[in-house]
Amino acid sequence: MASFKTALVIAAGIATLASASTANARGGGKDVFVQDYQFAKPMHGYSGRSGSYYCDYQRLPNRKCTINANGTESCRIVGWTLREMCQ
Repeated sequence: MASFKTALVIAAGIATLASASTANARGGGKDVFVQDYQFAKPMHGYSGRSGSYYCDYQRLPNRKCTINANGTESCRIVGWTLREMCQ
């Protein structure tokens, strides 16, 4: 179910970029798009061209940290962020 939602969100992002590229073809500078998606496990994104844009993805862990009784910090991964960057 999560992978279907992921594909749907990425497809919607690509459709948005495709419509934005028509306006930029008339002479304006290209915008840079950055979008974050939250998941319970690490996900992959498609890196490559989408119209006149090049999109790349980063998988970033979401950590929750606590201080132990002896004063040291202990962290664990509680989720993942998939960051989409297109330019």
